[in-house]
Amino acid sequence: MDNVKKELIQKIQTREEVFALFSRATRQPFVICDAESFNDQVWIFENQEDLEKAAQPIAAEKNAVAGIKVENKSFLNFYTTLYTLGVNSVVYHEKDKTTELELEEIVKKPDFSVLPEEKRPLLNPQLQLSAIYFMQEFRRDVEMEEKKSLPELEEEVAANVVKSKFLLAVEKKGEEEKNVQVPYVKNQNGDVFQPVFTDAEEFRRFNKEGKFQALLVTFENMEKVLIPIAKGIVINPNSFNLILPKEKMSALKQRFGM
Repeated sequence: MDNVKKELIQKIQTREEVFALFSRATRQPFVICDAESFNDQVWIFENQEDLEKAAQPIAAEKNAVAGIKVENKSFLNFYTTLYTLGVNSVVYHEKDKTTELELEEIVKKPDFSVLPEEKRPLLNPQLQLSAIYFMQEFRRDVEMEEKKSLPELEEEVAANVVKSKFLLAVEKKGEEEKNVQVPYVKNQNGDVFQPVFTDAEEFRRFNKEGKFQALLVTFENMEKVLIPIAKGIVINPNSFNLILPKEKMSALKQRFGM
């Protein structure tokens, strides 16, 4: 690594704040797949004005984007969380200059291989990334016929969903193990869906009051743990909010031979 890059990395790490391009469609950083390198990028900026300028062509394509300020005290959590989203690259914007850096050059990737398998945290970066791309496109404010990449993106999400494990929220009531309550969320039509989560960070965002415990469940067994009033599941309701009705869940299991 040359000295110029080292100085830039140190500058990024020690700034008081940076600004990140944010997707209102997923409530996560806006992720861009580079057309040449195919790196999955998140863009950060040294000031809000440069972000707003860079966001204009993205917003012109009817992507709902905004800028968020990330303070230095939150840097470690921000950059580490990008690993859980499947992001591998950060593009730093300084006025008219852009520099792409590997995420690992900014913050070390957590290594859980030294832990026993049963103690390793649940991570689903492939599912997170494919769902982010799908939702960014699905919620783009254009006619459906213009979303030509949507079928391919949906296929990738489906393939990742069926092979994933999830965290299920439960609240224990009393001493008996079977005496539990399961939270649910409602959509705009009042339909009930059971929330499930791709990782501990998504579970934490939902469990702000700390009253729920997390249980691990495979997609294959998901229908067995659905509460009777639920019409399906909603994956990561506090971020990309992907709804899967029961009939869709059954169809996916049949489609992928489960």
